[in-house]
Amino acid sequence: MVILSAIGRFFQKIWQWIRDTAWVQPLLIVGAIFAVMFSIIPIVDGIKGLAEDLNSSEAFYTQFQQSLENGADSSADKITKWILNETETQSKDYSAYGEKFFLTFVSESCASCAEAREGFEYLRNNFTGSMAPEDGLPFKMYTIFTDEVTDDTTSAATAFVQYMDRNPYFFESAASSAYQSEYYLNGFIDDSSLEAMESCDPDNFLTPTTILIDFTGSSPEYGFSEVFFAVSGDSTYEKAQFILDCWNHDGDFGEN
Repeated sequence: MVILSAIGRFFQKIWQWIRDTAWVQPLLIVGAIFAVMFSIIPIVDGIKGLAEDLNSSEAFYTQFQQSLENGADSSADKITKWILNETETQSKDYSAYGEKFFLTFVSESCASCAEAREGFEYLRNNFTGSMAPEDGLPFKMYTIFTDEVTDDTTSAATAFVQYMDRNPYFFESAASSAYQSEYYLNGFIDDSSLEAMESCDPDNFLTPTTILIDFTGSSPEYGFSEVFFAVSGDSTYEKAQFILDCWNHDGDFGEN
């Protein structure tokens, strides 16, 4: 108790000295202001950096965008119908979109999309070099923005909701194939994510959602081949390797 009393008296004397010494108070106020200013700068820089990263992700995905503009005649509907038609008819005419490609559903201001972009971009940039795929095919990717605003957007239904309403069988087929995939059987997809896709539930539909469309002979299933909802990996390289494993049906996407 004696020690505590001594400590209390010490701080009390300091406070009395600050209170009685007029010239100290402005210095303390100025110091407090600078402390607040210097603490704000890193926060602002962090927010700015996040915004720039999201913007760069949007720019990256826009390169491959299949727009929802024009409703049933949109680019998004055309690639969707082509995938379904090729899966059913097996015409083996891949001139329109390619024999193998990623179809990724993304949205603006999506942190998970920004993380996935790091892997996609690194893989794209190294697809003919250090991360060349086993089949030697070129990197192909198409994207659909779930929050795209078009002339068809109404207060009752967004352009993407209308797109889902026109193409329920596409999402049912993708989910059905995913339930049979090694990635699902290995325990890397939860049922709720696939159920939202299968039922075309826009409120619970995840972004990014990536479907690997594979019409090659090495595909576990002709057409809808793999589905994943997030890109695993701590580094950019690990994220790219994860996506490459999907392309090759290897790693988490292969048989254990």
